Amino acid sequence: MIKLLFVDDQAVTLRFLENCFGDADRYEIVGSLIQAEIADLWCERKKPDAIFLDIQTKEKATNGLEMAKRIKEKFPQIKILLMTGFDEISYIPRAREIGVDAFLLKSYPEERFVQILQEVVYEGRMVFPEENNQIPVEEGQTPLTEREIEVLRLICQDHSNKEIADSLYVTESTVKRHVESLLRKTGKSGRAGLVAYAIAGGWINPNI
Repeated sequence: MIKLLFVDDQAVTLRFLENCFGDADRYEIVGSLIQAEIADLWCERKKPDAIFLDIQTKEKATNGLEMAKRIKEKFPQIKILLMTGFDEISYIPRAREIGVDAFLLKSYPEERFVQILQEVVYEGRMVFPEENNQIPVEEGQTPLTEREIEVLRLICQDHSNKEIADSLYVTESTVKRHVESLLRKTGKSGRAGLVAYAIAGGWINPNI
């Protein structure tokens, strides 16, 4: 029996998860929450084995990544499966750093949700969708690295090279090299082009 907690501010997603894991012989749903800010308190009270957590809620104070970090610090044994409705992967480096166990797109079918939960809980695997969700690059160029994706996300949030360097604990010259690599790989001529490309394509959500 796997005890599950669901956290998402969209009722349709909560219903989807409840349908996915409605087998009472295999799963116990200990809560379906619309507020991420109380998820850690619910974990303390209900002690779930795994939590499906939306990466972005309407709350300004607490998003899914922040709550995932708090839960992992307090309850490292709980498996955290982050969900996003955006087909983008710029969150993955931070999710890995926090210790998130899986990263799911809400567009996945029910059977994929069930499969990933089984892999995480019973096989101890960490499941991330990197191979199927690369940001497109120019023909002949290598895929963007996780660090380049992180730099691109910060560019989309209107950070300067110095601010990016401070955030990532690297030098400004290192950031400049990453930016030059991003421009070369995407075929864009400047930062504005990078931002438009990443956001319009749905690869980067600058609000997280």
